[in-house]
Amino acid sequence: MMNCSLLGLKQIFTTWSNPKGNSDTERVMRTIKEDLVWCYDWDNPFNFEVRLGQWISDYNTDYPHQSLNNLTPTQFYEQFLSKNNEPILT
Repeated sequence: MMNCSLLGLKQIFTTWSNPKGNSDTERVMRTIKEDLVWCYDWDNPFNFEVRLGQWISDYNTDYPHQSLNNLTPTQFYEQFLSKNNEPILT
């Protein structure tokens, strides 16, 4: 688990039931639904769990994010580690 402060991120919390303030999370959930949930008739929750894990892996390794300078999350994290040779404590 990565600590936000080590990445130079300020962690903030939104109020309860505030979709506008929670837009990033809402958008990721919609993307999961569009790419995975709504496309298939899931008969078995275990199959869905396996496929969701694959989707998350693909999302983090194969999908460049504009907010990360068109790097994948994995590339961004590796770049961060290469710039900071100090061990990360979690």
